[in-house]
Amino acid sequence: MAPDSPLLQVPTERKETKVDSKLLDLYSGIYSFAPGATITITREGEQLYAQVTGQGKLEIFPETERDFFYKVADVQITFETDSQGQATALVLHQNGRDQRAARSK
Repeated sequence: MAPDSPLLQVPTERKETKVDSKLLDLYSGIYSFAPGATITITREGEQLYAQVTGQGKLEIFPETERDFFYKVADVQITFETDSQGQATALVLHQNGRDQRAARSK
C-alpha cells in the first residue's frame, strides 16, 4: 500500500479543551442522517461517546464548546444548537465531506 494512501492518514493533531459538563447533556441524543442511518451521542460521566449505526461506540473529545473530535480517526463532529443551547443537529466531518444529521430524539 502506498504511504500516501487515505487509509494510512494520521489524524490531524487536535487540542482537547474542558467544557461545562452541562453542555454534554444538551448534546446527548439520536441524530438521523437518513432512514436507518443514525449516530447516537451518549454521556458517561464527563465524557461523550458517539456510535454510528453498525459501528462501535467511541469517545469524542471537545475542541471547542460545539466542536468535538475522535482521537482514533480524523473525524470531527460539530453540534448545531438552538437559542437555549440544545443540540438540534450535528455535522459529521470526515474525508473532506460534511454530513448533517438532524436530531430525532
